[in-house]
Amino acid sequence: MSVDDEPTVCCSRFRYVILLLGLLCLVVLQANVLLINLAFICMSDDPSGVYDTGNGTTRNRFDYDPKEKGLIISIVAVGTILGAFLFNWLHQKFGARLPFFAAGIISAAVTFATPTLAESSYYAFIAGRFLLGVSFSADFAAAGVICVVWAPLAETATFLGVLLSFGPIAFSFTNPVVGAFCTSSLGWRGSFYTFGVITCVLFTIWIILYRDEPRNHKMVPKSELSLIEQDKTDEHVNRDGFVPYWEVCTNPTIIVVWVNSLIEVNTVIILLTYAPTYFNKVLGFSVAETSFYSSLGSIIHSPLKILVAVISDYVTCVPEKWKLCFFNTIATALAGLACLSIGFVPSKEMGVAALTLCCTLMAANSGGFFKCGALVSREMYRQTWWHVDHFNIISRQYGHFVMSQMQMTKCFAHLIGPTMVSLLTSSDHDHDGWRNVYMVNCILLFIANFLFYPFATGEPAAFTKITKESRRQDKEMKKEERRNKKIAKQESLEMTNIPI
Repeated sequence: MSVDDEPTVCCSRFRYVILLLGLLCLVVLQANVLLINLAFICMSDDPSGVYDTGNGTTRNRFDYDPKEKGLIISIVAVGTILGAFLFNWLHQKFGARLPFFAAGIISAAVTFATPTLAESSYYAFIAGRFLLGVSFSADFAAAGVICVVWAPLAETATFLGVLLSFGPIAFSFTNPVVGAFCTSSLGWRGSFYTFGVITCVLFTIWIILYRDEPRNHKMVPKSELSLIEQDKTDEHVNRDGFVPYWEVCTNPTIIVVWVNSLIEVNTVIILLTYAPTYFNKVLGFSVAETSFYSSLGSIIHSPLKILVAVISDYVTCVPEKWKLCFFNTIATALAGLACLSIGFVPSKEMGVAALTLCCTLMAANSGGFFKCGALVSREMYRQTWWHVDHFNIISRQYGHFVMSQMQMTKCFAHLIGPTMVSLLTSSDHDHDGWRNVYMVNCILLFIANFLFYPFATGEPAAFTKITKESRRQDKEMKKEERRNKKIAKQESLEMTNIPI
């Protein structure tokens, strides 16, 4: 179907169908990783796991000790780190349709097989979790490609805000759902079977509906295609998989964006992962109160992240750099103050409020460092009768690579966060130790914020001008220069050997 045909499907808003589908797929990938957190409790009480050790005693194969649990959780991060390189290359080479589908099917298969793997052996379970981590590594790269391909330049932050809210969304509902299964006749196994099937269904819809080029999609009318491609360069629209890795990785702004990502994600992981422990063991809330209060931050975080993204995109009377610095200050410096206050407030209710406020403020990152490092470099003119605004975002057609490396910072944060907690706290009840944890994270967030100011920019980076063709021409030019220098040197030597 040609782009001249004008389908009426979705009222020329098919890109939002892709956006919603991408979000749902990202959410289930994250949820499949999180299922085990609450399932541990249910598994340890499962009588079907009890077996005779052979010396007159019995043991429950599902009752893992702390070291075994630690490996079950951390092996996912290892798989994600290793898989990020693979899926980053696959997304650059083939787009998001097939690689993201492959990641989803792997995640669905491992999730569905988790009860069987856990019953067979501990090491089979570990192997499955490793594969789950490999499949999870596709999330940021896929989000980046979706934004590059389907987001109009004016909706960049909106797409990012929606897609990158998958973590808090998954965190906010996974534990309640697993808890409901644990108390039902289906048991903890039912949660893995259900999520495995849901993941398979969603990614089947993905492979049917998604295309790597909007212009090749029969559901995209000409009017929407024009909006998606408006003001995008040929390199942006016609991607060839080329990435100037050295220039991107050594760009100061990109480095600062990645540092901000590492520090903020590390704080988020500590807050959300250990909130139940802190609320229950330190503040003294009951289990029921803990389950509710620990989810407040993630519940508020997601819609606010999207709201900030929309505001950042559609408030056009403020220079882009000012908006970047403003939202990043909220997401790091103000969040750092809230993080610091968690350990010093006089009442446990205020402790809940401080932690929830910290998670809430961090939602502004969709208009801060995330947007600064996002995917498109645009030279976009919004002309009104009184002025012309010139907007640019730094990473243009290479934003999927920038985003995929944020996934790497997330992986490292999953290793750094638990290590920081174990070093600074002597036990779950160590209030002074937890205060030190929040204090260190406050300092790190302030460092991230002040590093951002001098490097934040709304101008395109120099590497956005580098394409596969320009790199080839540059190599040929340098080769020609070396050849000319060699010829000139030979002619010079010949001239000196001519007898007078």
